[in-house]
Amino acid sequence: MPKPGKFNKPSWKNQYSEHDFRAGGDTRKVSFKPNKHTYKKDNRDWGAAARSHLQDEDIDMGGSSVGGRSFKKNHFKGKKGGRSDSPAPNHHSKRRLLEGPMGWFRITLPFGNKYEKSFVLRTLLEKIEPLPLWPITWKTNGNTATFYVDDFKVAEKLHELDRQIQMPDGFRMLIKVSNGIPNVDVNSEMKEKIKVTMAKRYNSANKALDLTKFHADPDLQECFCALFKPIVFLTVLEIIAENIPEIEAINLFDNKIADLSYLKKVNEKLPNLKILHVGNNKFRDISMLDPFIGVPIVDVVLNGNPLCSKYKDQEAYIGEVRKRFPKVVKLDGIDLPPPISFDISEEVHLPTTQQTFLCNQEGESIVRQFLEQYFLIFDSENRQPLLQAYHESALFSMTMSYPYGQKDRSTSWLNWYTTDNRNLLRVSDPDRRQKLLKQGQVAVVSFLQEMPLTKHDIHSFTVDLVLFTSQMICLAVSGMFRELKSGHKVPPTRAFFRTLVIVPAGSGFCIANETLHVTNATDEQARLIFKTVVSAPATPVTSPIAPRLTLDEGTKQQMVTAMSEQSGMNLEWSGKCLEETQWDFSRALSAFADAQKKGVIPAEAFVK
Repeated sequence: MPKPGKFNKPSWKNQYSEHDFRAGGDTRKVSFKPNKHTYKKDNRDWGAAARSHLQDEDIDMGGSSVGGRSFKKNHFKGKKGGRSDSPAPNHHSKRRLLEGPMGWFRITLPFGNKYEKSFVLRTLLEKIEPLPLWPITWKTNGNTATFYVDDFKVAEKLHELDRQIQMPDGFRMLIKVSNGIPNVDVNSEMKEKIKVTMAKRYNSANKALDLTKFHADPDLQECFCALFKPIVFLTVLEIIAENIPEIEAINLFDNKIADLSYLKKVNEKLPNLKILHVGNNKFRDISMLDPFIGVPIVDVVLNGNPLCSKYKDQEAYIGEVRKRFPKVVKLDGIDLPPPISFDISEEVHLPTTQQTFLCNQEGESIVRQFLEQYFLIFDSENRQPLLQAYHESALFSMTMSYPYGQKDRSTSWLNWYTTDNRNLLRVSDPDRRQKLLKQGQVAVVSFLQEMPLTKHDIHSFTVDLVLFTSQMICLAVSGMFRELKSGHKVPPTRAFFRTLVIVPAGSGFCIANETLHVTNATDEQARLIFKTVVSAPATPVTSPIAPRLTLDEGTKQQMVTAMSEQSGMNLEWSGKCLEETQWDFSRALSAFADAQKKGVIPAEAFVK
C-alpha cells in the first residue's frame, strides 16, 4: 500500500463540452500525483478517471491509514500557508444566491439543449412545485439553454437543484443561477404580439384591460415584454389610445413597476379611465401616480407597494390619494366616505359670457344714460359740471397698480396716480388714509379736475348692475381710456375700474360713493382700443325715459359738439336731434342712424 499523499487532480477543462462519456462502465481507478522531480509522461486513461469522478465524487479508501473514512474531492488540498498534504478536511459550501435589485435571474443549463425543451421545463416544474415556473425568453446556444425568471424563491429553488436532478441517461442536470435581466427590443413583430395579447385580455363588456404579470403571458414568453421597461409601457399605452380609447379600467398588478414619471398627457390618452389597480409593484412614493392627475379615477388599488408602509395614519394615506384623485371612493378595495368638495353632481353648462350684466332690466335705461352723460363731461376740458353728479356728502378714493410683471423701462409710468394711491395694504397710517379720502362734492370734483385729460372708449366698457332699488343703485364699470396731453409721444393707454353707489336726488340721480382703480392696459387691450366700429341698432330704443342728471347749457353744448363729430351733421341739426330724443345721446345716435338709412336727412344738415 503506498503512503498517503495528495490525490492527483486531473484537468477538467473539457468537462462541460459533452456528457455522453458518462455512460462508460470502466473500473474506477485512484492514482497519485508523481513527484515533480521524477515526472514522466503518463499514458494512463484519464478519461475513465474523469467519468468515475463525476459519477461518484466520494472515494472510499477502504482499510487505508485514514481509517476507512470517505472524503470528498479536494479534502486533502492544502490551504495557503499550511501543509499541502494535511489530512484535515476543507468544508466547502455552495455559493449562496442573493436577491438582486431588479428581482430577475438568468438560469443557465449547460447541457439543457441535449433534451426537449418541454421535457426540461416539465422536469423543473415538478421539482419546484408548488412554486410556479414562467420561463422568459428561452434561448439556446450550442448545447447550452438559458431563460429568465422573475421570482427570487423560484430562482433560489433552482439554484438548490444544481446536480440534484438525474436525467434518463444518468446525467445530473447542471443549473447555474445568476442575477440578470433580458434585453428589450420593441420591433413591429413584437408590437403585433403585444396587440394580440392585449386583445385577448380585454373585456369589451366592462371596458376593462387585465395586464396582470403581463410579461409572463404564455404568448409573450419568447420575447421580453416587461411593463416596468418604459419603452414597453409606452408601447402598450399607445396601443390603448389608438384602439380602445373608451377604456375605463386597467389592472397592472404584479409587473415590478417602480417609476411612471416619464408618462405624459395620460388624461388625453385615457380620458375615461375610472379604475386603476397597480398593486404588488415597486412604487416607493405616491408621486409616481402624478402622471394620472386629471384622469377621473374613482377606484384605486395600491397595496403591495413599498409606499404603503410609509403611512402610519390611514387618514393621511387617503388624503394623499385624494390630492391626486379627488373623486376616489374606493381605495385598496375599501369603500371610502364621499369626498368633501364643491363638485356639482350633474354637469351644468356655464352661461355664455356677456359684456353687460343687469340684475334688473328696468335699470338699463337709467344706467346707460347716466354713464353716457358722466363720461361725456369727464372727457371734456371742464369737469366742473360733474358737481351735479355727486352728492353733497359724497366719498371718493383712488388706487393704482402696475399689471403683474409689467413694471420696466418700456412701461408707461403711473406717476401722477402714485401720490394719491389709497391702497390700504400700503397706507397704514390712519391720518394719511383719512387725508387721501376725498369727502364732499367740491373736494371730489376738484380732484377729478386735476386728473390728466382723457378720452374714454365707451365701446370697451363692461357694466355690471348688481343692485337696483328705488332707494339705491350699485354698479361696477370697467374699460379703457387714453391720457391726452401727457407729454408722451404716444398717448398711454390705461384701464380703469369704478364702483359706484348711486342714490336718487331731486328729479335725477347722483353718486354717493365711488372707488376708482387705474392701471396700464395690457398689450392686447391697447391694440383694441377705439377699434370698435360704431353701428346703431336697426330700431330706436323704446324703453321709457328714466330720470337723469339735470343738464345745464354748458353740458348740452358739449353733447351737441360730440354729436356733430360722430354724425357729421352741423351743430344746428345735431342740436335738433338731441332735443327730439330728450338729450339722450345714445338714442340720438340710434335715431340718426335710422334716419340716414331711410334717406330722410336733408343735405343741408351736413353743411358746416
